[in-house]
Amino acid sequence: MKKTSRILIGSWLITKLFTSSILCADCCERPGLLSLGVGTFDTLRPKERMLQFQAEYKWSASWHGVQPLACLMFTEKGSTYFCFGACYDIYMGRYLVLTPSFAPGIYIKGGGKELGYPLEFRSSIALAGEFRNCHRLGLQFYHISNASLGFKNPGEESLVIFYSIAIW
Repeated sequence: MKKTSRILIGSWLITKLFTSSILCADCCERPGLLSLGVGTFDTLRPKERMLQFQAEYKWSASWHGVQPLACLMFTEKGSTYFCFGACYDIYMGRYLVLTPSFAPGIYIKGGGKELGYPLEFRSSIALAGEFRNCHRLGLQFYHISNASLGFKNPGEESLVIFYSIAIW
């Protein structure tokens, strides 16, 4: 297991132990969320950095608080990544939500960076403020890697600002 994954899982467990998981302030059930975001692809490598856009949907259904999610990301150079995975909301107070997630997906290089293999794995952490209507505004950081399945594994990191709309 990669160090990033262990850190995410450890952070989730510690935070879960010391915070109460409550639903959004004025909601009696968890809504689905449609998130639209813009940010940078390959954020930690200034020479390779490029603009990216993404759309993500989290279903309202959950299993012990774990929610399914689907995401579509594309860059200004035509690289595309589609993934399907799971996330978990951890409420840190009444209006602050920390959301770790994991999602395997398919990466298509287009005119962008070669990641070494079509199957890539996204490990993500998001921090968002939640409004009374259950919409959210936040930042998401994630790492995409092929877990050394391919001929090379350069990975990439993204930083995205997003806005989520509650879907009832």
